[in-house]
Amino acid sequence: MDIGYFKRVAVDPAALDAVDRQIVVRQIVDELQEICDSDAASGGPHRYPALNHLLQTIRASITSIVKADDSCWERIIDELLQLRATMVDLRIDRDGKTSH
Repeated sequence: MDIGYFKRVAVDPAALDAVDRQIVVRQIVDELQEICDSDAASGGPHRYPALNHLLQTIRASITSIVKADDSCWERIIDELLQLRATMVDLRIDRDGKTSH
């Protein structure tokens, strides 16, 4: 999903109900899981054990996350988006180095 979509959603958290917030968190977490899974295929199944544990914790905490006040919600989404961007950059760096 387009990162711009997530940033627009994070800008006005009051416009989202609990179901929409849950969808946003799940989509970001699912994308992070896809990155972990694709990287695990090239580097072993336990390439990112801490990240895998974090994603499990986030999934288990979705109800609390979606009920967070708007300010907390924005910070959570910002952090998840930063993590996503970092993981994408790491994958690009890795792929760039291995493809040369």
